[in-house]
Amino acid sequence: MTNTGFFYSLAAKLIPMKALKKLSISLCICLISFAAFSQDTASISRKAKFYADSMMRSYFYENWEAFHNLTTYSAVKYYGGKDAYKEHFKTMYYHNEPNKDVDKPEQTSMITLMNKGTDEWQCVLEKIRYTQMEERKCRIYSYLVGQSKDDGETWTFVDAGQNSEKNIIYIFPDVFGTLAIPEYRIVYADVEAAEAEAKARAEAAAAAKSTTPKKPAPKKK
Repeated sequence: MTNTGFFYSLAAKLIPMKALKKLSISLCICLISFAAFSQDTASISRKAKFYADSMMRSYFYENWEAFHNLTTYSAVKYYGGKDAYKEHFKTMYYHNEPNKDVDKPEQTSMITLMNKGTDEWQCVLEKIRYTQMEERKCRIYSYLVGQSKDDGETWTFVDAGQNSEKNIIYIFPDVFGTLAIPEYRIVYADVEAAEAEAKARAEAAAAAKSTTPKKPAPKKK
């Protein structure tokens, strides 16, 4: 008898058949519910990314009305209302204006998706911009904090930008306390290449050292 058969036989002896059937049904319901939740979460994640990518396209192509409409209300209020909000991001845009012949809208990727048992969902998406600063190629990593109040159907966002996680609460007071927001960072291609080269040299030196045969100890006279 296999282990599975043995344990099933043992369970049948120890647990009444009616109770065993109820247990099996409950287990099936739990598995079905878990699968449905996983599918719902995947669908909600796709919708959040769709809205986030739409926001990034509206910024890239200077569609400020759409950009405003995809922004969480508290962020608009924080910057002084609709007009002041638009002006703030226009200033940021023209300070480091993308080259539309070369650059593309930032693409987003889901980092965290959370729900607290209500119709409200929140998420953090990473966005990467490939650009040049001071004539050096670099990647800028920044983050969007998303909010949905209709069970993941529609989303609005706060662009965390260079704000620290502690400061986000002033821009977005409703943010879940357990929602971790990574820090804004810039990675320069030349620094990254130099670090990779230094690491490769260190690994090669360590490998050479480990394969060098040890000299035999001199015999005592």
